[in-house]
Amino acid sequence: MSVRNVFTRTAAGTPAGDPGDPDEDGVNGARPPAAPPPAEPRTGRRGRGRWPVVLAGVGAFLLVVGVLLRFYAAPRLIVAPDDTYEQLTLVSPHASYFDEGALVTWHDVRLTYTLTVRGDQQSSNNTTAVWDTFASLADPKLHNVINTVYQRYAFNRRTGQLSNCCGASVNDSTSIRQSGLGLFWPIGTRRQTYQVFDNNSMKSWPATYVGEAEDTGVQTYEFTQHVPATLVDQMTGVPTSLLGISGPSRNVVASRYWEATNTFWVDPRTGVLVDQEVKGQSYLTGPNGQGRLVAVDLDLRMDQASRQSLAATADKNASSITMVNLAGPLGLGVLGLLLLVAATSPWRYLRRAPDPGDEDLGQDPPSNFDLLPGHGQD
Repeated sequence: MSVRNVFTRTAAGTPAGDPGDPDEDGVNGARPPAAPPPAEPRTGRRGRGRWPVVLAGVGAFLLVVGVLLRFYAAPRLIVAPDDTYEQLTLVSPHASYFDEGALVTWHDVRLTYTLTVRGDQQSSNNTTAVWDTFASLADPKLHNVINTVYQRYAFNRRTGQLSNCCGASVNDSTSIRQSGLGLFWPIGTRRQTYQVFDNNSMKSWPATYVGEAEDTGVQTYEFTQHVPATLVDQMTGVPTSLLGISGPSRNVVASRYWEATNTFWVDPRTGVLVDQEVKGQSYLTGPNGQGRLVAVDLDLRMDQASRQSLAATADKNASSITMVNLAGPLGLGVLGLLLLVAATSPWRYLRRAPDPGDEDLGQDPPSNFDLLPGHGQD
């Protein structure tokens, strides 16, 4: 029905505005406009509006975690293990030693030095590791044990510096003060001189950096340590005949000395000692330095199996250090930055195709003026 029909009916009958004569089309002949249907909740755009906030929050969180991993967690995670277990062997193929049982000196024999290392987790803590070691120098052919050393190391898990806590001892003697480095070198070893504890002389001596060398596939730093002749023991009841002192044989107090040149090959990334050589001699002298008896003369070098095991440990530890110290923080930082960029970038405001639930977005609600001529029916 059009507005024209409404005007005609009003002129012929009840004056406009008289409520007493409604017709079937509504009050005063005009059909009231239908109420628009209730609009459905528009959740699509509002839900999408939360995504930038979520992305920004996750991105900021990842950035913070990356920074904490690099500067807080990494120094605490990259440390010497407290649960280590190693069995290492050094060999001297052309050694000589004095056999106390047979009272004879054997020459050109093969000696083996076996070192067993076991970590003591219960005595270790976050900053200090405790390792127990047992070393044995022996002639496997004649089944002679020449020397044994039991040592308990306590050291800083990052710097390798020895301390005298936690029952640290040499052959159960806690009076021996251990200092310098032991079996574990600093993580990030530098080209410098370090004090290294020698368990034969029971003292620390400087180990000087001499250069780089590849050892068993690992690029190592090489250090050389010179141990001067050092008194290590006083032995009673030693016959002068064994010392080569002329005259009638008698028993005297002999002084035992140790001197050596030690070489260390260290993985600078991890502080793992990849290889070691010991050129040493232990000898006895009588009173006033008279006479001389060589107790042992050797040139020990770590065997191939031990070097390969330590090289594998060094590579494994280096990969872990890289992950914790570089790859992990870098990956988290890059991902966090990407999420922050995604949350704040203008590309997310570009026009997109409307979702089915957004069909009425941007449309005005129906108006009563839709009944004007041309928009209704005659």
